[in-house]
Amino acid sequence: MLILIVEDNPVNARLLSLMLHAEGYQTVLAGNGKEGLAKMSETPSIEMIITDYMMPEMDGLEFIGKVKALPAFSHVPIIVVSAHADLETVKRAKGLHCDGFLVKPIDKRQLIKQVGQLLHNQPQVLLGKNKAMNRLDLGLAEYHELLNAFAAQLAATLPIIVLEQGDSEEPISENLVRLLNELAESGATLGADKFVLLYSKYMGRGLTARSQCPALLRTLQELELALLAYLQSQPNAVSRN
Repeated sequence: MLILIVEDNPVNARLLSLMLHAEGYQTVLAGNGKEGLAKMSETPSIEMIITDYMMPEMDGLEFIGKVKALPAFSHVPIIVVSAHADLETVKRAKGLHCDGFLVKPIDKRQLIKQVGQLLHNQPQVLLGKNKAMNRLDLGLAEYHELLNAFAAQLAATLPIIVLEQGDSEEPISENLVRLLNELAESGATLGADKFVLLYSKYMGRGLTARSQCPALLRTLQELELALLAYLQSQPNAVSRN
């Protein structure tokens, strides 16, 4: 799990990083909101953001507003950290739909509790093998066969979504809609909840635009990594076709 820390005080940034590393999380650091946006562009695998409230150049609330406007990161949970615990500050943060609020000096137990709860509440990238096999009433060989077929569907979809992504509201092609629909149907069967929920959210609005492709691509790349990690760990799981 990779967490972006946006904090202008290097001591506080290092302390947050040490607390999170001790619990097995990875971190990337930025000194203000502008740097945070740049880090997000460079590191699309960020799964959570912890940001200070008061910072130079771009403060935490302005930064949150810009993050929420980015389709690829609008669903990423955000925790605000501030030395100010007044009601107005908390209300402004909540008004921007941040997911947590911590007061400095940071209490490690509260930090880890909030991080754990927020990440636990995120939909899973891929259902675990045993749970999937039990739910589908399949043996190991049959489950491997389905995963290989799913991986092939994903491999056919990724290059198309890369080509069609953009920042316009122009609809994606019918071919990509077909591929995504098939992938979502298979994903629902195999427990690829994160992709299925995001795609359902977009399709529920009646349209999938090119500007939504970066968020879908990011989620599909996570799914690809999860599939590859599992299939490569199983000697007989990878298709030879």
